[in-house]
Amino acid sequence: MKKFPKFMLALAFALSFFFATNLVFAGEIDVLVEKLVEKGILTKAEATQVVTEAKDEARKEAMKGTYAALPSWIQNLKLKGDLRLRYQWEDKTGADDRHRGRYRFRLGLESKVNDKLTVAAGLATGGSDGRSTNQTMDDSFSTPDIRLDYAYAQWQATPWMTLRGGKVKSIKKEIFRPSDLMWDSDLHPEGLTIALTKDVNGTDFFMNNGFWVLGESKTDVSDPVMWVVQPGFSTKLADGVKLSAAVAGYFFDNVKGSSLNNGGDDSGSYNSLDSDDHLKYEYNVVSPSMKLSVKKLFGVEAFNKFTLFGDYVYNPDPSDEDSGYLVGAKMKFGGPMKLFGKKWTLGYSWRHLEKDAWLDIFPDSDAYGGHTDVEGHEVKFSYPLGKHTSLGLDYYLMKIIQGSGRRHVFQVDWKMKF
Repeated sequence: MKKFPKFMLALAFALSFFFATNLVFAGEIDVLVEKLVEKGILTKAEATQVVTEAKDEARKEAMKGTYAALPSWIQNLKLKGDLRLRYQWEDKTGADDRHRGRYRFRLGLESKVNDKLTVAAGLATGGSDGRSTNQTMDDSFSTPDIRLDYAYAQWQATPWMTLRGGKVKSIKKEIFRPSDLMWDSDLHPEGLTIALTKDVNGTDFFMNNGFWVLGESKTDVSDPVMWVVQPGFSTKLADGVKLSAAVAGYFFDNVKGSSLNNGGDDSGSYNSLDSDDHLKYEYNVVSPSMKLSVKKLFGVEAFNKFTLFGDYVYNPDPSDEDSGYLVGAKMKFGGPMKLFGKKWTLGYSWRHLEKDAWLDIFPDSDAYGGHTDVEGHEVKFSYPLGKHTSLGLDYYLMKIIQGSGRRHVFQVDWKMKF
């Protein structure tokens, strides 16, 4: 084969980049090469060879998922997101029924800086409420906000130690959390997390440690912060049977006597307050959690996977209204119980969260607005409509423990991931 001059090799390289990245259409590539032929820079045979080799190289790189023309950090970039459409009905004591159309859009990216360091960030709909990225259909087709949802760096310091700093992607990634009794799934803690893991004879031991910032003031150095220590383990008890358990300690500085808010309209006023409307108690709590999962319960294919889970929390500072718990179960049905040929899931939980058991800015915002001093039922149904799309139904019946308030919430969700 005729040896190409350097400029022709560079040309083939550039063309392979354009083909691989779809920045230039094939027809425009042909026009460019024809112009080079017209000016006598390339012969027709050379032009054909350049285009053919550029296309072949681009095709090979596309099959491998790599593009030599692109920096490695771009090649390592992952982009994903989801869209959720929701209908929500609410019936609350002393208020008219409420019907709302809502949607949630999230877009995230992740890139490996090197073998040990990863950077990730995401955008989402919603307002300043830390427990919701929902956007309500309102204000005569107004243009809603897109906000920073999370932004963090993750360093795999050793095979057994991972550090994450910034505004993390999900509370579920930072701690072992079987339920939303204490933590709404939309919360993104800010600060530093150190996760330690170790496998010992088939049992995975872990220790989650966090230093998370709750507030900052340039005029007051006593900023509220929290510390998290959660040792736990996950082990296989038998074939298809797995048990996970942990005990968390949550410790706070400068919370008693302060006011906290996570941006929600109803946050920060359901714990006991002092005469200055500041938090009356400390919230240094202990919280054991567990989850037991069994595949093919009783050996029955229809009971594809059964999960039993629970959370408990105790605050030693107040003399009463100081504890809470949630117990629940979830079953994924398969075999002869499939609906239209697909597995489906049904779950139930009961929660009881007393007034000062936990800070009222963190629990599930759909359970009576995320209040404390609440107990009640939740029933969930999930069905896959197709690849990366599903239907979800969620019903809450909650009431105030020390009072007469009652609230129904029913949600229908259509979820799509991409």
